[in-house]
Amino acid sequence: MVTRGPGRPATITRVDVVGAALRLAQQVGLDRFTMGQLADELGVAPMTAYHHVASRTELVQLVVEELLNRVEIPGPAEGTWDVRLKSLEANVRRELGGIPGIRTGISADGSEASKRLADAVLVILAEAGFDDSTGLLAYGALFTYMVGQLDLDVAAEPGQDSDDALRFAELTDRTAAGRPTPDEFFDFGFDLLLTGLRAALRPSQ
Repeated sequence: MVTRGPGRPATITRVDVVGAALRLAQQVGLDRFTMGQLADELGVAPMTAYHHVASRTELVQLVVEELLNRVEIPGPAEGTWDVRLKSLEANVRRELGGIPGIRTGISADGSEASKRLADAVLVILAEAGFDDSTGLLAYGALFTYMVGQLDLDVAAEPGQDSDDALRFAELTDRTAAGRPTPDEFFDFGFDLLLTGLRAALRPSQ
């Protein structure tokens, strides 16, 4: 919480800085908010946030870390391996989806939060019967799909004016059946991916 005593400047913490950055990311995009906007959001001097983060790049990574830490990992009791993978991917999408520019802070490795999720996916794949090599290939396919779906979710948001959003709107407006919802895109694409993973697994069973 940002606190301010009588006649004193606001006192902020690292948690305050990350929370304010997340709010701005939801409003204007993770790749668009400025440190000046962040200072206004916190009610502090422009350079104050740099007492808690070294750079804007670090702050973006901390915002993504915060969101990834919120992702729930489904356990064995929650279904078969494919059900758990889809549930995990949906949980990631729920936490990160709808934030323009979210991909700027996502990498396949690096943070403890991303490692936690990567390890969870690899464990599920191993329990399904994938060996280490094929499991890594499957993880790459799942990661690539996740990043692409997040872009699609943002592009589908009303009022988006990015090049990706405009191309998406032009494409889907051409379809005779009308524009599919983001959930329909997710379900269709992920089910296709799972079909491929089941086929890759079958020869070894």
